[in-house]
Amino acid sequence: MRTWLTSDIHFFHKNIILYCDRPYSDFNEMNEKIIAEWNRVVLPEDRVILVGDLSAGLGKQHAELAEIIGQLRGHKHLVRGNHDHETDDWYLSAGFESVTDWLLEDGKLFIHKPATDMNPEVTQICNSLEYDIIVHGHIHDKHRIIPGHFNVAWDRHYKMIDICEVTDESKKD
Repeated sequence: MRTWLTSDIHFFHKNIILYCDRPYSDFNEMNEKIIAEWNRVVLPEDRVILVGDLSAGLGKQHAELAEIIGQLRGHKHLVRGNHDHETDDWYLSAGFESVTDWLLEDGKLFIHKPATDMNPEVTQICNSLEYDIIVHGHIHDKHRIIPGHFNVAWDRHYKMIDICEVTDESKKD
């Protein structure tokens, strides 16, 4: 069993294609390609931690999103992002095994936004915990590096991230 990470998928968000220069013609193609890439590497017994922003601009497509969640392999866990507006019960009934605002595990703090001056609520959480590295999303920029952080945003990698990459990075500090 492996653990995979990603964030900021933004299923159904047509404008994210323009905002982040994603290589898709429309959100249908984007959804299909992300599902295919996810399922290319994730096995049914694997664990996936989605560090926020499963979708955005969802409108009335709740049933379609639930269908997509059902297609995604692995034991899925959601760390809420700023676009994850459904209830915990909705995400659980759609196929997630857990929903939380943050998760601390093996020295890794999984939280959607990085601990910067722009996110004092995250800094406050971080000040009360002991961790080695912050695993986050939220920042779609491919080039911005924040010391002590590992960004798993889809626009940064266009693939699922094996947790071993984060472990290796945290050992460098």
